[in-house]
Amino acid sequence: MKIVQDFKIIQTLDSTLHKRSQGLTTGFYLGLAAINRGIESVSKRSMWNWYKNTILLRAFPEVDQKSLSSQRFWDNMSTINEYKIKPAWMNLINSVLEHEKIDISKVSYDGTNFYSFIHFFNSHCSLAQRGKNKQGRGDLKQINYALFCTRQDHFPLYFDVYEGNRHDSKAFENVIDNFFEAFLSKVHNEKGMTIVFDKGNNSDANFKKFITDSEFHFVGSVKPDDHKELAMISNNDESLKPVSHPRLDQVKAFRTQKNIYGKNLTVIVTFNNTLYTSQLQSINNEINKCIGKLSLLSSKLENRIAKIITKGKKPTKESIQRQAASIRSGQHMKKLISVRVTDCNGIPRLNYHLNNTAFAELCDTYLGKNIIITDNAHWTTEEIIVSYRSQYIIEDVFKQMKDRKTGSWWPMFHWTDQMIRVHALYCSITLLIRALMMKKIQKAGISISINRAQEKLSKIREVLNVFPPKRKKKVSQSTISKMDET
Repeated sequence: MKIVQDFKIIQTLDSTLHKRSQGLTTGFYLGLAAINRGIESVSKRSMWNWYKNTILLRAFPEVDQKSLSSQRFWDNMSTINEYKIKPAWMNLINSVLEHEKIDISKVSYDGTNFYSFIHFFNSHCSLAQRGKNKQGRGDLKQINYALFCTRQDHFPLYFDVYEGNRHDSKAFENVIDNFFEAFLSKVHNEKGMTIVFDKGNNSDANFKKFITDSEFHFVGSVKPDDHKELAMISNNDESLKPVSHPRLDQVKAFRTQKNIYGKNLTVIVTFNNTLYTSQLQSINNEINKCIGKLSLLSSKLENRIAKIITKGKKPTKESIQRQAASIRSGQHMKKLISVRVTDCNGIPRLNYHLNNTAFAELCDTYLGKNIIITDNAHWTTEEIIVSYRSQYIIEDVFKQMKDRKTGSWWPMFHWTDQMIRVHALYCSITLLIRALMMKKIQKAGISISINRAQEKLSKIREVLNVFPPKRKKKVSQSTISKMDET
C-alpha cells in the first residue's frame, strides 16, 4: 500500500483513464486489483471479504462493501478501452523511471503463456487459442504474454498479450516494434539499449530491426545445427579458454566473428560443465525411454513370428519403420539409435542398437554448448556471456506469476479480449509494485526473496484493544504482533 501511495500509482492511472466523478476511480480499482494480486489473489466476488481484513480499510475508509462488489469492478474495468492500456502503462512507467533513475541500458525479453478455461467455441475472444502450452495443458486455450524487464532491479518495462497460437518469432516482430516506439526517446538519452532474448525469437526480419537501428542492440543465441562448424568444435579443444568471471564458474569460451543475418557479428561459443551434465542426463533418459519402446515393439514382432500372437492386423515393413521413426522423434535419437527392419517369413523383424561412435561425438561437441551472438563488438567476452545468462531474471518473473499461492495471474475468469488485456495490465502493475518493494528492501541491506519477504509480512498482525470509556471518551490502543529482526 505504501509503495502505491508513495509513487502515486492510482493518481497516475487516473490521469490517463478518465471517468466521470462518480464513486471510486478506475485507477483505484486497478491499483487495488494489483495489490490483491501481489498478496492473495482472489476473485472480484471475494474482494470485499479480503479487503475488510487488511489495513487498507483504514487507509481508504470511504470504501464499502457495495463499492467493492464484483459488478462495480466489471463496470469500471469495461470503461478501459484497449487503446488506452498502452498509454496508461507508459505514463506509469515513465513516472517510476524518472523518480527511481532505473538503468535501462540492458533489458531482457521473453514470452510465456497462461492456460485458461475459456470454452473452445467462445466467439467473443480471439486471444485465447490452442497452442504449445509450457505447462503441458495443450488441451486448453491459452493466452501468450510478452515482457521486457530490466537486468538491474528487475523492473517490468513493457508488456503485451497476443494470440495463444502465434509463434514467438512472429509475435516478436510486432512486440519489438511497439517497444522501440515507446522507448526510442529514452534510449537516445541513455546512449543505447541492449535487449537479450533467446533463440526462439530468431528470424531475418527480427534481426534486421536491430541492424538498421543503431540505438538498439542485442545479445541472442543461435541453434548449433545452423552453425555446425562451431558446434563441432571439441569440448576439449584448446581454443575454448576458461572464463575468469566469478559468476561463470566451470565455463570455457571461444570468441570469433561471423556473418549472420547479413551482418558481421561477434560470436561466443561457450562450454558449460553444469549444462553438459544436465543435458547428458536428459539424453540418457531419452535413450532409455526409446530403447524400452523399441524393445517392446521388437518383442511383439518376435511373438508374432513364433505364432504366439496370431490375432490383429498383420504388421508391414513400412508400418514398423514408421513406428520406429515415431519412437525416435526426440532430439538426436535418430542419430544415436540405429534401426534395421528385416523380413522373416513375411513378418517384419526389428533390430536396433546404440551408435556408440555417434554418442561419443555428441558428448564431445554439442552437449554443454551455447552459441551466443551480439552486435556489441566492444563488449568483453565475460560481459556478453553474463548478459545472455541474465535471461534467468525474466524466467523467475514468469515463475512468480504462475505460482498458485503468490502468483499474480491466476485466477482469471475473463473471457473477452478487452478484459483479458485489462487483466494483463493490473497483473503487470503487480510486478512493478513488487520490483519497487524489492529495491527498497535491498537498499536497506536485507538479502531476501520476494516470496520470503511476503511470507514474513503476512505474519504481522495488528490488534486494536478498546478499553472502557473515560469521561465519555473511548480509549483504544493498537498493538502489533511480535516481529523478528528482519
